[in-house]
Amino acid sequence: MNRKVHLGLSLAAGLLGGVLSHYVAPEMVHAAQVAPVPPPKEMRAQSFVLVNSDGSPAGLFGFDRAGRPNIELFDRTGKVVWSTDIRAANSKPLAVNEEK
Repeated sequence: MNRKVHLGLSLAAGLLGGVLSHYVAPEMVHAAQVAPVPPPKEMRAQSFVLVNSDGSPAGLFGFDRAGRPNIELFDRTGKVVWSTDIRAANSKPLAVNEEK
């Protein structure tokens, strides 16, 4: 009998708490509605740097010192592994795999 009383009181307290929370709860706060900002039609920069998830540079798209367009790809240590600059000592086509 004691078990049935506890079960009944638990159910009654839960229902009463749910009903009271509707009327006693503080007013809900909602985030402000902000109008969406349209994306820019044009972006300008002298260079774009691609970075890995750890923030280290992985590539560069920009211009060299003479103002010519240049693309460079870096390995994990930051060394240039490929470049559009034909004078770079270690530039090579991307399809070349030197590991054997």
